Amino acid sequence: MRPVANSSKWILGLGVLFLGWEIAGQQEWLGKGLPPISAIVTYALEPRSYELLMRSAAVTATNAIWGFIIGSMIGWSIACSGQIWPALKKGLDTLSTFVNAIPLIALGPLLIVTVGEQLTPMTTASLAVFFTVFVAVLGGFERLPSVHHDVIHTYGVNRWRALILVLFPNALPSFIDGLKLGTSAAVLGAILGEWFGAPAGLGVLIVSSMQNFQITLLWSAAFLGTAMSAAGFFILVIVQQKLLPRFGW
Repeated sequence: MRPVANSSKWILGLGVLFLGWEIAGQQEWLGKGLPPISAIVTYALEPRSYELLMRSAAVTATNAIWGFIIGSMIGWSIACSGQIWPALKKGLDTLSTFVNAIPLIALGPLLIVTVGEQLTPMTTASLAVFFTVFVAVLGGFERLPSVHHDVIHTYGVNRWRALILVLFPNALPSFIDGLKLGTSAAVLGAILGEWFGAPAGLGVLIVSSMQNFQITLLWSAAFLGTAMSAAGFFILVIVQQKLLPRFGW
């Protein structure tokens, strides 16, 4: 009963939001810059618009997925390296924090001239994801109960075995939480990377429609990017619900 009740609340909340949006758009309470939902949906479903949106979304999704995978692997690897080689931990933490503190919008032009237009969206997506996963995994490692530390030291378990048999299972819930947040960061990072001169993608579509004042196309592309982020998040929610009980969580 609880999942049904939660679903009903989601549907009710979205229904109220979209109804208010529709009324505000029809009455032009916020000007022509906020079209009604019905106009956005109608435009997006037109054959020419639909083909353009789907083609752009496929490019962004590819960049976001690869960026998500690469960024997650980097974040996980950095967190694990600090556990295996404690002497490197402080330096890796500082380096990760420093890289994360650099705004992606400032890195975009630099990436264009270094990795190229094709790889910039994937790279910005990776940078947007890695720190989220790194912090989540590191938090999972640090929440290991003290009794587990005592057992590891008592039996002289080496750091690799401790990582695989003890630290990883303990950090799994935090790792998946980091991945859930990373899905939205990956889509946003890919779109930002496409702003800087990529040949195709939702980011290119958003910039072009903004410059040409194609408001309905702008909102359609923005909605599609939001839907992609939400889809990735809820897929990982389902994975979390199916996977964690197998580990006793």
